Amino acid sequence: MRPIFLMLIFILLATSSCKQSSNKENNVFEEKMDELENSTKVGSWQQNLITTEPLQIDQLKAKLPKQLAGLPLRSSDSPAPQTVVGTYSVSTNPNHESENITVQILDGAGNYGFGHVNAVHKMISMEVNNKGDNYWAKTQDHQGVRMLLKEERVKDIQFSELQYIKQNRYHIALTGRRLDSKKLLQAKTDLEKINF
Repeated sequence: MRPIFLMLIFILLATSSCKQSSNKENNVFEEKMDELENSTKVGSWQQNLITTEPLQIDQLKAKLPKQLAGLPLRSSDSPAPQTVVGTYSVSTNPNHESENITVQILDGAGNYGFGHVNAVHKMISMEVNNKGDNYWAKTQDHQGVRMLLKEERVKDIQFSELQYIKQNRYHIALTGRRLDSKKLLQAKTDLEKINF
């Protein structure tokens, strides 16, 4: 009788601990699902973007500073709706041989901009930390701003990229050619001083 009693106690303890373990796993799973749902919800600042009137291209071009990270503005263009691009370089005619920073500003207002900024917000909200032989990419916070930062070396040419959302409206993408990410962080610091 005693061995059967001990066996029953053992079975009860085993099933009890399995149930507790299962409950813990369920709680962790539920927490992860809640985090995922919350990260994909559209916040009120994003909803406000839909009804906000986007800036005109000339107003958006005026947001480009005359100088960025010690480099003067050499050219500006509007390659897409609600978007301006400025190129900063010491060279008067920037090309693939010169060091330069390209700044792209997309206004996140209206239906067009909202969809874009919402996608960028989701991208930079994710944890990214990738590294390869000639590249790395990671999300991080810099001076209170969430961003995606990348570096890559192709045929001994250094490329860098930094993306973030400014003032819950503007998608800023900085691209460096023959410059590392430290120079882009300096450019971002300069851009953050400007009130869009």
